[in-house]
Amino acid sequence: MVVHAAMTDPMGARAPRVGFVVSGAVGGAVVRNRVKRRLRALAGSALGGIPAGCDLVVRAAPAAATASFAELQAELDRCLRRALAKVA
Repeated sequence: MVVHAAMTDPMGARAPRVGFVVSGAVGGAVVRNRVKRRLRALAGSALGGIPAGCDLVVRAAPAAATASFAELQAELDRCLRRALAKVA
């Protein structure tokens, strides 16, 4: 998993936004949609720690297809910490 972060509204007037990229390399449509649903739920719970005005793009690797919910959460938390450290 890779997370890209950019501060697109430095005044912080806008809530953070999160986008997801899950390519066909992850699997078929059912698998891709399951990965997106899981990532969306995890990102929603992490929104409190994301500064206002920040845009994130979460790109899922093919390993996300077989990862458990807990593994996805750990990986997303790790990637978020690294991406937000570069933005701050």
